[in-house]
Amino acid sequence: MPSTFLGLNTSYTGLVASNASLNTTANNIANVQTNGYSRQQVNQTAAEAMQFFATYGCVGAGVDTLGAERVRDIYYDEKYWSNNSKLGEMDKKWYYSNVIQEYLKDQRGTNATKGFATIFGEYQNTLLTLQTAADQKNHALNFIGSAGNLCQYFRIMYNNFQKMQTDVNDEIKIKTNKINSLSQQIASLNKQINTVEVNGLAKANDLRDKRDLLIDELSAITDVKCEETEVLDEQGRFTGLHDYSVKICGGQSLVSGYHYRQLECVPRATWQKVNQNDAEGLFDIRWVDTKEDLGVCAKNTGGELKGLFEIRDGNNYEAFSGRVTAVDTLENSVTVRVTDDYLKSMSKSTLPLTDGRIMLGGEYYYYTDYEFSLDENGECYYTFNLSEDRSRNPSVLTKDLVKQSASVGQKVNYQGIPYYMEQMNEWVRDYAYQFNKYYGVEGATNVNEELLPEGSIFYTGEDAVNGGQYSMDVKIDEKEYKTGSQTGYFNLTAGNFNVLQELQDDPSSMGTHTVEKDGVAKYDIINELHDVGTNKEKMTFRGCSAQEYLECMLGDSGLNAQSAYSFQNLYENIKESIANNRYSISGVDEDEEGANMIKFQNAYNLASKMISVLNECYDRLINATGV
Repeated sequence: MPSTFLGLNTSYTGLVASNASLNTTANNIANVQTNGYSRQQVNQTAAEAMQFFATYGCVGAGVDTLGAERVRDIYYDEKYWSNNSKLGEMDKKWYYSNVIQEYLKDQRGTNATKGFATIFGEYQNTLLTLQTAADQKNHALNFIGSAGNLCQYFRIMYNNFQKMQTDVNDEIKIKTNKINSLSQQIASLNKQINTVEVNGLAKANDLRDKRDLLIDELSAITDVKCEETEVLDEQGRFTGLHDYSVKICGGQSLVSGYHYRQLECVPRATWQKVNQNDAEGLFDIRWVDTKEDLGVCAKNTGGELKGLFEIRDGNNYEAFSGRVTAVDTLENSVTVRVTDDYLKSMSKSTLPLTDGRIMLGGEYYYYTDYEFSLDENGECYYTFNLSEDRSRNPSVLTKDLVKQSASVGQKVNYQGIPYYMEQMNEWVRDYAYQFNKYYGVEGATNVNEELLPEGSIFYTGEDAVNGGQYSMDVKIDEKEYKTGSQTGYFNLTAGNFNVLQELQDDPSSMGTHTVEKDGVAKYDIINELHDVGTNKEKMTFRGCSAQEYLECMLGDSGLNAQSAYSFQNLYENIKESIANNRYSISGVDEDEEGANMIKFQNAYNLASKMISVLNECYDRLINATGV
């Protein structure tokens, strides 16, 4: 027979359960605007029934309140994190693609911005004017000034792109520091959560919400994968603890339980450059404990960090790569055969001319200079002379490197800042070469009717290291050259492009025509120079004429910006959809909580009423039926 007071205890359990549900409802309503808060509900189950050896079987003993838990679906969390990393990547690409478009724009009207098309058009017009008055010094002066404006345009653009590369580099450091901060906070929360949940009786709901909110933030910076497993004792029993791990960048461990790893931004030294046009001090991200590179640009990575790296280092998959064919241990040099067409053209070269970094067989080496050769069969070889400084090259060069891969930098399949700078350099080198070729023809005569030495040049580059200007003694179409000892068009960049200083000092020394024939001065040089800008047979840039350079560049930047915008808009819509689905499960709905409040209040009142009724029964039983 059950206890006389079983009903009182049963009613009490209902009172406790209703009270817990009311308190949880109050907590939900209080946090309706709290970012990252997950709706909580009280888990309850029927108490273990009391068994009696009678016809009626078991008698219910009320309800057990198991505690409050979050209402959360890990499926939507993982979908949200995956999409958020893609959105973060496209956000950065879209922003900086718009900046590039601003740099390149050329518009007329009220808010006029002089770009390449306007400047080059004015330049060509002054050349036409000089064509009709080549014997007048003031027209030569005007043309040289216009040519100086063209050079200045490229120098300004070059500096703008380098400045933007520096800005992106600084943002990479900020994001890296943010990852370090988040990893530390997540590991700390793991410990706090286990401290609360170790007895298995409680759930650290608010702490878990904070941790998930940090993962949301981390997923925008880089791709994340989280896993939570139960910790078992030696007998295989659940201890109440959980091991929570976070992996980033394609599965690299960031947090494991109470332990977290840190990243560091290591600036490249001047002799560690991988690109001729790179700004100083670009960061490589490495793990502090292993010194291994994070590998942000791998195919299976994402997030703002990847977007920033592709903007900063994107070279349209055109980086130096080849295979080692010979190693000279005595001369401390290595010869590399390349097959890519863009590596066989000096105008497309992006290699640091001196003091660069090359990877041979998976290990970094540093070279002082290199030699280029292209034979009649189209076979192209680069011979790198490695540094003798053991602090830079501690590994001894061996014959084992033969047939091993060789690379400078990495191929990044995106048109980032290095790509646009390479395009500028290519145009400048090709245009300067073709212009100088027609300018310095045999018999060239200046305004003063003085013969110019054959091979005279108009365009050159400023030598920032040794001072003065380059002599341009190695032509673009020559098959051999050596950096460091020879100067040529591979030394020319958009950043040092300029008019020969002698012409700036004395415009009358500019060549305008060949020697007189039949008593008539033929100003044919000016004709040829003007034709270089419009005739694709004299100069072609990506299948277009020289004056169509801006259309090519704007086409690239416009497509990149439009692509980034389209994907950004797509991922933004997906994010909103996933967030709505996640909120429908985890979010606090005021109407629903209001209904719950009434429901649990009624349950509380009924349990209280039951206790009151039973109290009267017990009063009658105890006080009114005694002897």
